[in-house]
Amino acid sequence: MLQRLPTQQVSQVRPLFQHLAQGQPMCAAVLEGVYPGEVYVDDPAQPRSALLTTFITSQAHGLWCFLAGEPANDAFNQSLNTAIFARDILADQVPFLFFSCDPDDWAGQMDDVMAPRPPIWIPRLHFVSREVGYDWRTALPPGFAVERMDEKLHQLPGLKLPEDVVATLSKWRSMTDPRFADFGFVTLDRCSPEPVIASWATVDFIAAGAGDLGFFTQPEYRRRNLGTIAACAALEHAFGIGLQQVNWTCDASNPGSVRTAAKLGLQRIGEYHQAVLIMDEQQHLAFFEQA
Repeated sequence: MLQRLPTQQVSQVRPLFQHLAQGQPMCAAVLEGVYPGEVYVDDPAQPRSALLTTFITSQAHGLWCFLAGEPANDAFNQSLNTAIFARDILADQVPFLFFSCDPDDWAGQMDDVMAPRPPIWIPRLHFVSREVGYDWRTALPPGFAVERMDEKLHQLPGLKLPEDVVATLSKWRSMTDPRFADFGFVTLDRCSPEPVIASWATVDFIAAGAGDLGFFTQPEYRRRNLGTIAACAALEHAFGIGLQQVNWTCDASNPGSVRTAAKLGLQRIGEYHQAVLIMDEQQHLAFFEQA
């Protein structure tokens, strides 16, 4: 009942994922064929329900899942449940799965998809940017520089790249589709004897004129606007190369992220709930009790 669609047939499910693809660039990039992912359906000839899976840096950091189509499809949901716990659709190293759904009626089916474990529901906020709303050059502190996040960073003497930056650059090197266009920027602290990457931001999953913003600041450099600066540099580049919209999502319970969104001039367009499944049963149940 759960069948993987060959790449050349993925276009068949685009109508099911139309709404998700508009707000979730990860989903759109897989459907456009510019980013790796898998699509599973109940019936390849006439799909009613579908699952799309992909990842940010690798499956070892979690599998991002998108459910679309008919939620009350018992045979599909039961087959999906079996495939998840048999690890037929995810690698052995996947620690957790994140589910975003359209329509919202899927929420009533996630108990069956994740059984016997209760879904962990995380409220998330959805923002968009269509222009740069912050003068990052004026805000850049003395002794810091903004640089493109690319392979040239490896050539800077004494610079140690953070693990996430290394993983992202490695992933980008592995992409062979000529349409692939993800990019990022870093802030460099040049005040120390050796340069340090203080923050970084990426715009990735670029497809259909949109992309997805992500950024991070090293703990010791926080509350200095360095993450905002890197994010604005990335947004500026995004609109300079013709993107019409950049999306960003965050946990609704993170006030720091909401404040950063305000600094960036992002427009909040909605809220949704993401279901999380932790593959380690004890960890899942412990997290569920705390949620």
